[in-house]
Amino acid sequence: MTSELTKLSTEISSNPLLSNSISGMIGLIGGVVGGAIAAWATAAGVRRSLEAQFELQRAEWERRDREKNQERQDRETREQGERDREGTAAVQALAVEALWNSVCLATVAKQVENSTDPTPKISLSRDRFDKHFLPAMKIVGGVYMQQTVNIYLSGFAFQQLREAQNRLPMSKAELKRAYDLSTSFMITFRTLGQRVFSRDKMAELDRLATSPSQRRASNPTTVLSSAQKKTGML
Repeated sequence: MTSELTKLSTEISSNPLLSNSISGMIGLIGGVVGGAIAAWATAAGVRRSLEAQFELQRAEWERRDREKNQERQDRETREQGERDREGTAAVQALAVEALWNSVCLATVAKQVENSTDPTPKISLSRDRFDKHFLPAMKIVGGVYMQQTVNIYLSGFAFQQLREAQNRLPMSKAELKRAYDLSTSFMITFRTLGQRVFSRDKMAELDRLATSPSQRRASNPTTVLSSAQKKTGML
């Protein structure tokens, strides 16, 4: 075997053309292999570079998503806080208005009972109810607001009835109705008020509503304004 290899080597060496051909083939194979290795190394480098860029881009996307989510959460929190404050203020306004409608009806009933005015004019307030009904409903809920609506409707139906009678003396049935409506408005005040007022505020409003100067008031809207100054309401 060794002798055959030696003989082949001698033949190749003695034949320049064959020797050059074999050398060229070896060089070509080496170039191809070297090029392949270089290409593979380049491709691997490019792949690592692309992977690194992708990781950076993905990290940037995730950062932006977190920022957007945080901004959305902050915005929703602010909006919810504004809605809650608006709803709370609306419930406060309705509660105070219900209280003074109760005072108005109780005052009217007392005037009739004491014969100081057998044909008193009933002037219930509804400005806050018309303005704040919808935001208050979001805080209180449909059931309680429906009860409030029913009481307001009953109160204004009674007021219109008295107006239609052209200041005729109030009957015993109407007197009872005035007291019943006064009680209903008071219940509305307590139902709504305990949700949005502290105990001290509720007690303060009770004292304000039952003070002699307020019992003599002929227009509860005037009284309502003074109560709002004390409670910091708009």
